Amino acid sequence: MNEIVMMQAALFQVRAVIDGVEDTFVQSQLRLAVNVLGGAVDSAVAGVNAAQIGDIEFALNDLFAAAGEVSSDDAARIMPPLEMLRADLATMKSSVALPEQLVTAIRALQQKLKTRRAAIERQTYVENPNEPLPHQPESLCGEAVVIRDRLAEAGFTTPALDQLIDDPANLRFHGINDIINELDVVTAGAE
Repeated sequence: MNEIVMMQAALFQVRAVIDGVEDTFVQSQLRLAVNVLGGAVDSAVAGVNAAQIGDIEFALNDLFAAAGEVSSDDAARIMPPLEMLRADLATMKSSVALPEQLVTAIRALQQKLKTRRAAIERQTYVENPNEPLPHQPESLCGEAVVIRDRLAEAGFTTPALDQLIDDPANLRFHGINDIINELDVVTAGAE
């Protein structure tokens, strides 16, 4: 992918600027951030998927945060290649975005899980709960399998969702929270 090559070139420029930063602490923070970003970019050389884009974006955000600590002279030199990195990332991100249909399915599953979680919370305040909980875990497994498989194709691992699929009878309050949070992370860039 051409954007990966462009990102590697921009990283080379950033590294050259970092060598000229006088504050050694800031310089070390920048080196760490650029090395993490470089590793994320290098891992995408063979092919880019949505999970790798998320890793690159996270590392680039850290690099921007570290760059916020440089002097104004250093900022004038480091910001142009950082902006090039941001533009290349945006191009790659749009090319591997999760399909809207998948994001909609994820949001629907999350809503069912939230409804179940709220019912569990209500039952903790009732002495003799008689009302069955909505959205039985076994019935959610079909949706979860489809979502997990589609996310795996995009490069994501979903350990919390896997727990629901592998052992639906043991889905508890905290497991529901874990699944909701995991899916929030996966879809963070989709909106």
